[in-house]
Amino acid sequence: MDQAPLPNRRLRLQRRLRGWSQDDVAAGLCRIASSRGEPDLGVDATMVSRWERGTRHPRPRYVRLLCQLFDLPVEQLGLVREADLGLVTLLAGDRVEGDPRERDRFLRDMASLLSVAPLPPFLHPAPGAVETEWTEPWERLDRALTTRGQVDAATVDHLERVTLALESLEPTAISSRVLLGPATGHLDAVTTLLQASASESVRRRLCSIAGEAAGLVGWLRWNLADPEAATECFRAGLRAAQEADDRQLGAYLVGALACRLPRERDATESLRLLTGRKLGYVQAEASPATRAWLAAKEADAWASLGHETDCLRALDRAADIVECLEDDERGRPRFTAVDQAWLAGERGASLAKLGHLEEAQAVLRPVLVTLGPTSERDRLWLLTALAAAHADADDLDEACRLARSALAGAARLHLTPVIHLVRNIREGLEPHSRHHAVQELDEHLRAACRPALAS
Repeated sequence: MDQAPLPNRRLRLQRRLRGWSQDDVAAGLCRIASSRGEPDLGVDATMVSRWERGTRHPRPRYVRLLCQLFDLPVEQLGLVREADLGLVTLLAGDRVEGDPRERDRFLRDMASLLSVAPLPPFLHPAPGAVETEWTEPWERLDRALTTRGQVDAATVDHLERVTLALESLEPTAISSRVLLGPATGHLDAVTTLLQASASESVRRRLCSIAGEAAGLVGWLRWNLADPEAATECFRAGLRAAQEADDRQLGAYLVGALACRLPRERDATESLRLLTGRKLGYVQAEASPATRAWLAAKEADAWASLGHETDCLRALDRAADIVECLEDDERGRPRFTAVDQAWLAGERGASLAKLGHLEEAQAVLRPVLVTLGPTSERDRLWLLTALAAAHADADDLDEACRLARSALAGAARLHLTPVIHLVRNIREGLEPHSRHHAVQELDEHLRAACRPALAS
């Protein structure tokens, strides 16, 4: 299989956090080069897009100028190839827990990032005011949508950047439990501003941001084994998207509801939502990246039901979309992990469910090697798919090794659904319960799984 381009999500994220377009980056590079008396760069938005999509890697001259433009080192801009960093294969063993100093710096940075412009005085609670009865974030959002309390465009621009920053952290090695507080606080800030007076256009933008933030909180709640709260977050976000008339966001949230139903593994109900009409939103309303994601989720549901033809047809449809995927600076959600490598992982996971074990292994292993630190969540999901494929092939040692690796990462990130998948793999290995690798997996489950499942 040809190696798919590896998108530079760090470069794209830093650009978007500054509110820059790709034209802005190109113009900034030319401005710096000119100020240093260097010849014309010949850089434009198309070249910046290629760097971000991973189809081209910037030459050393551009790397130096990019670091100056963003005032960041090459590592934070994703401008050092993984081979140059000396990274070992992700399948060689579990990753080491992050440096506590890095976590502390993350929390400080998020505290600064989440500071917003002062709220209008009438939105601050009065001295001695009692706590509101609306205790859950989706309840507060629903109330704000029906309450009119001036929010300027600059504040909304800031909220956009915060939303993007938080979304970009969810697939990484940041624990869902750590991220839930900042994400919920951000949703509360947007919800509070919805009670202020604002122009119609600003209010629509706020509603759209609120819907997207509610979706993020929903995913985090689901990661933490709270599917009911996740579903309510998605539904509240969908109502906000409706008020904003943001059909792209609405289609995405319908997909979230379909993929994260309270009744786990209800593939038939998932397909009903993914292939039918729900509240006026259809897949055609979604952004290209969301359409590819929805098609892949549809393929997963078909694979769960054992419908190979329908599964492969949905995967091919997703591949056609990804092949022509370009940056969408306006569509929601603003952050997406959809690309060639992601889709290859989805294909491998579906093939494993369909029983094509050797083909699934051949697809999943190279994908796992390409996934970097911004795709830790996807790495854990795909590790379980690869472990299941080895288990079905009676390769017990490798299946248990991969399952232990996925379990360690999932326990560290509080990604409870992955822990459940590891437990399902173990249940399938019950006939081999005396095998030393299975017994070692049992020890890891007892040590790491029980506290996570009790939370």
